[in-house]
Amino acid sequence: MKNRMIAVLFVLLLIGLTNLYWPETYASRLALPFKKTDNSGLVINKLSINKHYTLSVYADNVPGVRTMVVTDHGDLIITQSNSGTLSLILKGAADGKRLLLAEGLNRPHGLALHDGFLYLAETNTVLRIAYDSQQQKFSGKPVSLIKNSFPSGGNHWTRTVKISPDNKLFVSVGSSCNVCIERSSMRASIIQYELDGSKPALYAEGLRNTVGFDWHPVNHLMYGVDNGRDLLGDDMPPEELNQINQGQHYGWPFYYGNNDIDTAFSKPLPTRLTPMPAQHFFTAHSAPLSLLFLRHNPRLPNTALVTLHGSWNRSKKSGYKVVAVSFLADGSIEQTDFLSGFLQPNGRVLGRPVDLVEDKAGNIYISDDYAGRIYKATPNNP
Repeated sequence: MKNRMIAVLFVLLLIGLTNLYWPETYASRLALPFKKTDNSGLVINKLSINKHYTLSVYADNVPGVRTMVVTDHGDLIITQSNSGTLSLILKGAADGKRLLLAEGLNRPHGLALHDGFLYLAETNTVLRIAYDSQQQKFSGKPVSLIKNSFPSGGNHWTRTVKISPDNKLFVSVGSSCNVCIERSSMRASIIQYELDGSKPALYAEGLRNTVGFDWHPVNHLMYGVDNGRDLLGDDMPPEELNQINQGQHYGWPFYYGNNDIDTAFSKPLPTRLTPMPAQHFFTAHSAPLSLLFLRHNPRLPNTALVTLHGSWNRSKKSGYKVVAVSFLADGSIEQTDFLSGFLQPNGRVLGRPVDLVEDKAGNIYISDDYAGRIYKATPNNP
């Protein structure tokens, strides 16, 4: 064991000295068990899950876990943005074992797997590298598809990356500020690329911070959840669920909430600005971070899940749960709680949900960067 630890430290030292993102093999293959916290069972008992699912703790002791993606083998690749690491949680590992895939990254956040490649978004770059799901490792070297293209600094450092049904690469970039006129059109926007990072095109703008977006699995319409501005009181503005259309402006910073005009920026308004109304509103400052359309549970058709990370600047806390938004036949949207209890009646916070992914069996994984935990919602038998 001592010799093994010395060898590991030596490898890590070499990585640091050469300033590489990850080892040459792109997988350390070092198993790191997650240690279960003493209170995970107690927390589960305080959470309420949709009646069609059973909740369990999938992995514990994952500090700052943010985004996830399911591999073809059924493992989870996860980001821990604050520590700059990328890890693999092994499918079916009773003790939640993981493999460290990469470290030294610049706030890794967005993840997507497509045709044998992993796409990874850092704050200023989108990388692509071949990934073998069966061998559980990378092959070759990472390629910077989009390098130093996103303006840095200010607020909202996350970059979400996803592949659309028509095989385009999409990246969302939040605003640099609470309310301002951006110097770069790439802030507060969603940008479309070819899969190789070429042909950048501004797809939608006026989106203050749309971290989560997805496509409806039937009609392929794109939807996103947007985080509204701060410092307008407890109840303004509400957070938004938007249908994202190409070429559309969604109002920020000129409008907020239900297309209320901000007089500080309204003289003059841009001539081409016709803000799109929101499809649905969430409680102000509840911080929606992930949007996932369910694809493998026929009992919840036309339904998306949204993580509400939770407020930080509201006198009465809001969010701290996962909600289901169902698109009904009459065109309306119905919101219900899917997973709640992270915010206790006495105001105590037990967790803050961040990301959602679904595997082919219909299992849903929910990351919690507050408790450093990943939950698994398993569909009940019909």
